[in-house]
Order: sequence, then C-alpha cells, then structure tokens
Amino acid sequence: MVKGSLLYGDNDAATLKDIVQSLFTVDFALFAAAYYMFYLVIAAAVSAIAVIKFKVDYTNLKISQLRREIFLTLEGYTTNAVCYWIVLQFISSWRYDFTDVKDVAISYIGNSLVFNAWFYFSHRLWHSNRFLYHYVHSHHHESVIVCPLTALSNAWTESVWVSTGYVIGPYFFGFSNIWGWYMVTLSIVLEAIIGHSRIPYSLEHATHHAAYNKNYGFFSYRMGRINFDKLLNTWSYKSEIPRMCKLYRREVMSYVWNDNEYKVNWDMLGKDVDCDEDIECGIPTMVSELDERDSSDSSIPSCLDCNCLAQNKEVLSCQEPMEEESTPLNNDIPLISLSSGKGKNRRHPAFLRLVSKSLQKIKISKQKSTNSKS
Repeated sequence: MVKGSLLYGDNDAATLKDIVQSLFTVDFALFAAAYYMFYLVIAAAVSAIAVIKFKVDYTNLKISQLRREIFLTLEGYTTNAVCYWIVLQFISSWRYDFTDVKDVAISYIGNSLVFNAWFYFSHRLWHSNRFLYHYVHSHHHESVIVCPLTALSNAWTESVWVSTGYVIGPYFFGFSNIWGWYMVTLSIVLEAIIGHSRIPYSLEHATHHAAYNKNYGFFSYRMGRINFDKLLNTWSYKSEIPRMCKLYRREVMSYVWNDNEYKVNWDMLGKDVDCDEDIECGIPTMVSELDERDSSDSSIPSCLDCNCLAQNKEVLSCQEPMEEESTPLNNDIPLISLSSGKGKNRRHPAFLRLVSKSLQKIKISKQKSTNSKS
C-alpha cells in the first residue's frame, strides 16, 4: 500500500512551472466548475432538509452576515479548488483503479484519519495563538449564529492551511487511490455544510461557535473518525454551554443530546420557546478574551432546563432563573453590565458577575438588618 509514497522514493514529476500552467487550462476550469456545483447542490439540499424537515429558522440572520459569508466563501472555496488541483498535479503516484474496493477503502480511511488529526490540532492551535487566530481563523468566527453558508466562509489563509492536510496521506503514507481521496475531500465539504446547518444532529459544531474553546473536531466523529475532543478533554454538550440556549434556543429545545442518547423531540420542532438570558453575542479576538459563562452560576439559566423541555418535562422557562435568595430585589440595586465590549469588562465577565451578585447580597443584608431594627 505504501509503494509510491515519498518515504519509499517515488519521484513526483510535476514541476512548479507545470503546476502554474495547469491552472490556466480548460481542465482546471472544468474541475473548479464541478467542485462549485457539488457545493451548491449539497448546500441547497441540506438547507432544504433543515427548513422543511427540522423547521430550522434562518430568518434571524443579518443581511450583513450573509454578504460577508458569500464573499468569504468565494475566497475560501476558490482557494480550496486551487489547492486540490495542485495536490492532484503534484503527486504522480495516484492509483486510478476504482474496482479495487480494498485499496479505495484503505485510501479513504487512511486519508480520513490523517486529515481529522490535522484539522483538530490545527483548529486548536488557531484558537490558542493570537497571531494565528487573527490572520487565519477569526474571519470564520465573525458568524456566531451559523447557517450552511457559514461552512466554508474562510479566509484564503485558512483554506491553504486546511488543504495541506489533504496531501499528507497520499504523499507521505501512500494512501493514494484517487477515488478514496476524492471521497474524503467531498465528504469533508458535506460534513462542514451539515455541521453548520443547525439541524439537531449537528449542534456539536454550533456549540463550538458558542463556546469557542470546545468541540474543535465538530462533525467528523459521526463519519466514523476519531473523536479527538473526547480524548483530549475539549468536548462539551450543549447543556454545558448556557450561551447555546440564547443563540440556538429552537434547536436546543428540540434535541436531547447527552452520553446516553441522541434524540430529536419532533413535537418541539419549530416551536419558539422563550430563552431571554442576558448574554451578548460578541465576537472575541482570541480565546483568552472569550465571553464565556460559567454553567455553575445559578444566576444564568442552565440549558439543562432546555433539555427537560426537549424531553417534555415540566420546568421553568429560561426566563425564570433559579434564585438562592427569596427576598425580592429593589429596582435601585445597581447591576454591572456583562455585555461584550471594549476593555477589561469583555475579558472577565465571570469576575464582574461575581461582583454584581456580591453587591446584591450586601444590599439585601442591609435591607434585612434595617427591617429588623425597625
């Protein structure tokens, strides 16, 4: 299987001049057109299924977001097409026998494992390095509420980085049956679109857009790949991210998702359940500046409540958070705003929330002592 890889001495004949010239041929134009057609068909089909079958509501998207995503998709997807074409020209050890099912399967599985590892660790690196996040990945996270158009709305730098993962398998390890390689590249496009579609089974990646430092591998494990998030402790369920209840309340209410079951509550699909927790949808510039919420804070409605609703259990709505104190608060008690903005307030929302709660409790204790003396 490894015959013809770099490690075993096979020569890749295409020169840089050959590759550049091939980008101005009819063959490349047809390849790019077919690649774009595949994207358009899959994106349209997934969007239709999401709206018709799963009642996903995309009307909460802003026109400015859609315009930005169209521009970035043209930039990123065109870059992908160029990179894939270069890979096809660069490697001379391709095997074209599609009747060799074993070879096709080994190539598909091998390239899938290699790319999955490449994407997970690259994705995690982008979120841990200020420079890389800003110049490579931040464009994608400008979309906090996702849709199929978000899937490949990347800067060209990210597209080049990700596409490098497609050459590792065939070039270094000999997973070079071209049909198995094609299956991997197309399945990744399919996964990316489904992972941003907000259908119930794809909320793993929506959780990443809500929490930023969780679920780096998004939808890949559902395609039989290794779940690096669970192995390396970066996995999170939607119930552990209170922000999910604000950003994706319809989807959260209609999907039971935990270690024991993955189940759609069809009766809840399309129902607009109130979930008005005060969480801004700000866009961080880096992981360390995230507007994260501590799920242990009782002042924030837990999405466990949303899970109960998804299972048709009675529970307080997300508008009614649990209160430790039964004493009503006066309207004149000052509250500290937790909205995302410039300065340190954005970096330390948990600290500000703790200070706000402390001020409330001090005010309550003073009121109690005044009442007892009177």
